[in-house]
Amino acid sequence: MVDDSETPAWYEDWFGQDYLKVYPHRDEQEAIAQVRFVEQALPLAPGSKVLDLGCGGGRHARELVRRGLQVTCLDLSVVLLRLAQKQANEETCCLNYVKADMRYLPFVQSFDAVVSFFTTFGYFESDEENGKTLRSIAQVLKPGGKFLQDYLNKEAVIANIIPLDKRTEKDIEIIQEREYDRTSERINKKITLKRDGQVREYFESVRLYALDEMLGLLAKTSLKPDQVYGDFDGRPFTEQSPRLILTGHKDRNENSKQ
Repeated sequence: MVDDSETPAWYEDWFGQDYLKVYPHRDEQEAIAQVRFVEQALPLAPGSKVLDLGCGGGRHARELVRRGLQVTCLDLSVVLLRLAQKQANEETCCLNYVKADMRYLPFVQSFDAVVSFFTTFGYFESDEENGKTLRSIAQVLKPGGKFLQDYLNKEAVIANIIPLDKRTEKDIEIIQEREYDRTSERINKKITLKRDGQVREYFESVRLYALDEMLGLLAKTSLKPDQVYGDFDGRPFTEQSPRLILTGHKDRNENSKQ
């Protein structure tokens, strides 16, 4: 279930082959380090069922599988799901692949944990729509199930915004233009790719939530935060932290807010 407007939302159009060209540094070694952090911050028993929400090309999922977990890959992008399947090789039997909108997850109390890496949150226009993602996470978790949400740090993003950068990857020129819209509290980015006289343009737009705002959204669900980290090295969260990483659990009380 996605937006009904005739023009596709940016997140429906962007996450394809060109997306992978813009973020080549998001690689297997980074995934290994981040999953190692998950093992410490969100310890899970072997065989636990994990949902990788916004799995992309599946690099985190593959590493989770190697560590004895049963992983379901979920993304809205068919291109990225196919890449995740292709990359899995002999581990394919351990992975399920599901195309779905993160606001409307097709599971109920099915997972021991949900993990979400690289800012898979804040895509939608309203707090209500973004809150649906959190309620969906709560829906798919078993009572007591755990979650990890890797999100950007609002204060650091605003303080360190780079309005324009250009680089070349192989034979593709990549131009990124960024702006902070204070009225809508969004970080907007225009991505232009140029190759052999051809130009392709994409957009990203993410709602910036400060820590207290994120905690306010979580308070409207049965998700209970346990720890807040500033990066995958386990450092405490501050306004200067590179990331805002939340870990927590679903309340075991069935009467909790959903």
